[in-house]
Amino acid sequence: MQLFIVAIFSFCIAYASANTPVCVNGFTLVNNKCLKLYTNETTYKLAENSCKTFGATLVTSKSLSDNRAITTFLGSSASLVWMGLYCLDSNPSKCLWDDASGSADSYNSFASGFPLVDIGKCVYYSAQGALAGKWLSGDCEKETRAYVCELPHTYADTCQNNYNGHCYTIHNPMIFVQAQSICEQECGNLVSITSANENRYLQTITNNLVVDRYLIGGMWSSINVFNWVDGSPTNYNNIDRSATYNANCMTVSNSASLSVPPGYWFSTSCNSPLNFICKRSAGVKCSGTPPPVTITPVPSNPSFCNSTLLLAPGVITTPNFPQNYANNLFCSYQLATLGSYNILLHFTSFQTESCCDHVSVYDGDSTSSRVIGTYQGSYSPFSVSSTGNTMFVTFRTDASNVYPGFSARYVSYTPYSLSVGLKSNEIETLFLQDNQAIATIVRSTVSLVWMGRYCLDSDPSKCLWDDASGSAGMYSNFASDR
Repeated sequence: MQLFIVAIFSFCIAYASANTPVCVNGFTLVNNKCLKLYTNETTYKLAENSCKTFGATLVTSKSLSDNRAITTFLGSSASLVWMGLYCLDSNPSKCLWDDASGSADSYNSFASGFPLVDIGKCVYYSAQGALAGKWLSGDCEKETRAYVCELPHTYADTCQNNYNGHCYTIHNPMIFVQAQSICEQECGNLVSITSANENRYLQTITNNLVVDRYLIGGMWSSINVFNWVDGSPTNYNNIDRSATYNANCMTVSNSASLSVPPGYWFSTSCNSPLNFICKRSAGVKCSGTPPPVTITPVPSNPSFCNSTLLLAPGVITTPNFPQNYANNLFCSYQLATLGSYNILLHFTSFQTESCCDHVSVYDGDSTSSRVIGTYQGSYSPFSVSSTGNTMFVTFRTDASNVYPGFSARYVSYTPYSLSVGLKSNEIETLFLQDNQAIATIVRSTVSLVWMGRYCLDSDPSKCLWDDASGSAGMYSNFASDR
């Protein structure tokens, strides 16, 4: 009897330990979330990039208890810190959380008169004085603040990659069936990805993986239907809509050299040996047979002509693409991204009437913004980018002659000088694509054009870009003896 009681007591201790929330990477458990304070003051974008190295976001506050906990956590260590909230307009419903969980409309603690995007679109938290616990608007690029990174809590485990209650292990190449068998031996499955945060975390742990893609636990039974082998819900996906569906297994791009951007999913042959990631529960033993799989249709993708605000990532097309568009057509597309990211718009197909049907791209949220370019006729794939977090695109046709039009993918991206985790050859590829895009746009119109670069010395590293993004030391295409 005594041995039985000891056994029960030991089991209860082990169970409680396995279900006790913990934090990793030096984060502190605060109100069931993991927080880490950085007192060095920096811009919003650099703060975000610092958090990304852990797969984290800037701190969020979605309830009164969250808000009070931040004040307690900061104490006297910092008075003002950046938050993971970015406002597209001076209305809390237009202020979006960096973790892609929605807007601040349901709960916010803005000080009176805020948010106010005329001051700045980024948001910071006041921890002291009369405004303690209040949120204020700040200039993302000109103001510097301390910041707090946030991770979800997890459970104690000896695994190296422990995130949000799961352990992740990276393995050498195998085909799908063999990879799943290895994962089952680890009491897990090929990884399922159920949120934007988890997708970002996987990008963090695969940064040093010198492969252009890796296998995950997604299965495509048909072009519009996919499921996870572990039975996880499929309400989140990051499938690249412009990629061609041609196989039944799923892989994630891990290189800027691919046509599919890093972090996006696309189909692959189930018989192709690829690196893969296993996922299991942290702090617990095998759970046994996986739950039954639910097959959920992937939403269809309309053209989004004259739609409301479109948040990256996504794809826009001319109506009826790839069939011909109509005459006397006008479309507008208002693109935006979370946080202080920029927008990269990549045209994968472009064919319009060369004289009269044109696409205009604006660096902002309306036609009053700076014109990035106006395009008509036929182009090879090319990219344009914004300097801020919004981009406006218009498409206008005349009364005669119709063509297939365009398809373009828009994604959030960080300018090269601030990129986190990109390998040097990937950065060079990005610059090379820019260089080729310039040649495509200029075409035969002119032979020589000025560039926004100024050289202080006969050394590419001393040639500085006008947009203050750095030097040409990382990539240049100077002719010899120049």
